[in-house]
This record gives sequence, C-alpha cells and structure tokens, in this order.
Amino acid sequence: EPTVEPTTEPTTEPTTEPPVEPTTEPTTEPTVEPTTEPTTEPTIEPTTEPATEPATEPPAKDGSAEESAPAVPAAYAGGTAATMTFSQGIDHDSLEEMIDRRLDASGIRSKTVNKKLTSEGYRPGDGAAFQEWDVSIALPPEQAQPVLEAVKAELEDTPFFPSSNTIGSTVAGKMQGLAMVALVASLLCIIGYIWIRFQRVVFGLAAVVALVHDVLVTLGIIALSAYVADYLGFLMIDEFKIGLSVLAAFLTIIGYSLNDTIVVFDRIREVRGKAPRLTEEMVNRSINQTLSRTLLTSLTTLIVVVILYFGGGQGIHAFAFALVVGVIVGTYSSIFVASPILVWMSQPSASK
Repeated sequence: EPTVEPTTEPTTEPTTEPPVEPTTEPTTEPTVEPTTEPTTEPTIEPTTEPATEPATEPPAKDGSAEESAPAVPAAYAGGTAATMTFSQGIDHDSLEEMIDRRLDASGIRSKTVNKKLTSEGYRPGDGAAFQEWDVSIALPPEQAQPVLEAVKAELEDTPFFPSSNTIGSTVAGKMQGLAMVALVASLLCIIGYIWIRFQRVVFGLAAVVALVHDVLVTLGIIALSAYVADYLGFLMIDEFKIGLSVLAAFLTIIGYSLNDTIVVFDRIREVRGKAPRLTEEMVNRSINQTLSRTLLTSLTTLIVVVILYFGGGQGIHAFAFALVVGVIVGTYSSIFVASPILVWMSQPSASK
C-alpha cells in the first residue's frame, strides 16, 4: 500500500489539468476580442445610438414603404464624418454637387440630407480648391459609406479639374468675338464723346491711344503672372487667365483712365484759351495744376482695390489684380502718354 499511493496521484493530476487550461483559454479569448472590436468601433460607434431610433419610428408613423427611405435621412439625428483626400484640389461646390448626385443615384433625396463640408482655410462662398475636405453627412454609416466610396471612385477613375465650367471651342470663339466688339465699340464711343466735348478729334484720338496702352500693359502683366507666380507667391500672385471677370476689369480700367485723362485735357483747354496753337509749356502747366488731384484720387482708389485684392476671395482675385495694375498704369498714362501724344498730334495741324 505505501508504494501504490504515491505513484498514482502525482502522475494523474499534473498530466490532466495543465494541458486543458493553457490550450483552451488563450485560443478563444484573444482571437474573438481583437477581430470584432477594432473593426466595428471606428465606423459604427459614432452613429449606432442615433441610428436605431429613427430606423424604427418613421415607418410606424408614415405607414408607407415608399416614403420611409427619404424620411430616414431627414430624421436621422446623428451623422457620419469622414476625411476625404484628393490628389488634385477640388472646390466646395463641385464636391457637394458630386455627393448630391450620388445620393440621388442611391435612392436618397439629396435635398433632405444635411451635409457639411469644411477644410482648413475655406470660407463660405469661397471658390478655392483644396485637396483635403472634412465631410459630415446626416446618414448612418451603412448609407453614407457607399456614397463616399462612389465619389472617391469617380474622382480616381476620371480626370477632374478644379473648375466645373467647360467651354467648347465654338463658345470660346464667340466670346472672344464679343469681347473684341465690346472693346472697339467702347473706344469708338469715347472718341465721339471727346470729339464733341472738346470740339477737336485729336483730343479723342490721344485719349484712345492712352486707353489702348493701359489695356495692353495690363494684359501683358497678366500674361507674365504665369511665369512669376512661383517666385511671387507671397504677393498672392497666381497664374491668372483671361475670363469674363478680367474682361470686366479691362472695361473698368478704360473708364477710370479716361476720367483722369479728361480732367487733364479739360485743364489744357482752359489754359490754352484762344491761343492759335497748343504748346508744350501749356500742357506742362496744366499737368502741374491737376497733379495733386490726380494723385489723391488714384491713391484713394488704389487703397480700396488693394484691400479687395488681398481680402476679396478667390472669385474676384483676377478681377482685383487687373484693377490694381490698371489703376497704376492709368494714372501715369493720363500724364505721360495722353498729354505728349496730344502735343504731337496738334503740331501738324498747327503748322498747316
């Protein structure tokens, strides 16, 4: 008996209990918890609580299956937030339009879904393009995720441009023709007005030459912006392109420069009086008398235009840049371009 008991009990207990516990517990617990919790928490946790109540209540109130799908987004109290990063910049309106189109395609009315698109540096109404957007949609993740994935796939598969406007060659040619007609017609009207106002056509021709000079110089500086944008970015100079806003700036420059030129010409006419010929001394005296008025008016206008250029936003950035250049060019052209040309064109008629 003393030899049997010590041999049986120690051999049975250590062989049965230790293999069972370490083999069963580590294999079940670590595999279940890491696979379920990390995959569900980032996508479902912000939207599970609000998603259960609206999903059950609207069908009970409405009682129709057709109105239940659009009513869920409107009654959904939570939302899905996601950060979308693109290889190329996209503006707010273009991204919102793509999301609305995908919502309508999935059977959800886009007008009933609250959306919020934000980005660092974005201001409401700004047309600037950004590569990263924070998108918040008042939809459960199971409805919002396919929409965002569809937008992402569309941008990756098709080339996308920051501007959503496309202009064909026919429309572009028509716009160029209308722009030239507008400029030429305005110049002809100016010649006729100054001719009647000063009773001599040379005043009108000299003013128009100065205006053409202003427009060409402004156009040349806009063209040079494409080459200096990388070096003068601290001055907010971009690669400006000719568009409707720039054309409006050209017409504004024409009107502003003409105003300064007419002021100088009117003083030249007063100084000349009934003298038979116009001399350089008369023109010089007239410019000195109107110089303070011209500089004060131009400086005041330039301050306003500079504020508009730096704080006006991307939508009128090119327009404001053209005005800044036009005000500076138009100020010196009315003194150093229009007046000398008037003296030069008056000399042949006086000699005859």
